[in-house]
Amino acid sequence: MERWANEDGVQGLFEIFTVSQHLILNSLDFHQMRLTRYQMFLMMVLARKEKMTMGQAASSIGCSREQATRLVAALVEDGYVERIHSRENRKLVYVCLTEKGALVMKHEKAAAREKLKEDFGCLSDEDRDTFFRSMEQFGSVLRKLEAYQERQKAEA
Repeated sequence: MERWANEDGVQGLFEIFTVSQHLILNSLDFHQMRLTRYQMFLMMVLARKEKMTMGQAASSIGCSREQATRLVAALVEDGYVERIHSRENRKLVYVCLTEKGALVMKHEKAAAREKLKEDFGCLSDEDRDTFFRSMEQFGSVLRKLEAYQERQKAEA
């Protein structure tokens, strides 16, 4: 816990977030699809999750419910996302990718993978190995933290 006193971990997360966001956004062609950055972020999140409530969607990309509602409306209009009303509670609305949205995300991930693969060519074999080993470990720890936060929210 001593490292947190100096904010090394927090600063590291901020750096990783901004650098990885930059790398990913530069490898995607969301402008060609006429999507905003936040629409692309929302589609990325929905590609990871089967469905989400509007509140969860807003929280996952760091915007208000009103903003998320506007983002979703545009994505629904373009056929990338659909709204699903809960059978138990008609007020509860879920959002999920449509088949078209899932195909777009699959295509974008493949394009990003190719672009980043090309970019990784500037690194030595040792640096690439270090990166991939670190990402596996980092991803595992982040998923544990994410699960913890989700449990905390559910209990609140």
